[in-house]
Amino acid sequence: MVERQKLQVDLAHKDFYPDFSLQYMWQRTDPTQFRAYYMLSFGVRFPIYRSAKQRPELAQAESELNRSHSELESQSQQIASELRIQYDTVEKTADLLRIYKEGLLPQARAEFQAGVAAYQNNRQDFQALLASFLDVLHLDEEYWENTSVRETASARLEELTGLSLREEGAKQ
Repeated sequence: MVERQKLQVDLAHKDFYPDFSLQYMWQRTDPTQFRAYYMLSFGVRFPIYRSAKQRPELAQAESELNRSHSELESQSQQIASELRIQYDTVEKTADLLRIYKEGLLPQARAEFQAGVAAYQNNRQDFQALLASFLDVLHLDEEYWENTSVRETASARLEELTGLSLREEGAKQ
């Protein structure tokens, strides 16, 4: 759109200059009755409506160019903001997933296994065992929800940048 508006401004500038035209025409009719017909014409069109027509057209083209620059800048800022948000989401959820995977989930599973062993030896009641099992389920559910958020943000980053993040990650 910016390029199109630049061309419109260039065209509006060119309207201030005169237009020259040169035409040549040749017509061949029946050679026995008529001679060949040749015509050469030259024309000049002078812009005499500078203040009434050309200057407002130029002003409009320049304002449209400025508007298209503003829209481009606005879209660039919007995309940059979206990139920052998605990148932050990917980074934060990656850290959170690491915490779940390395700390919370193994600890909850170990607590549940210990609860199972204690329940089998009649040292713990079923309600405490069920609570530890539900803790494992809730933590697992939160882990997969965060995985979903991270994958969605990664896909949005790939969409915005046009790069495949998975291939780059596999190469490193």
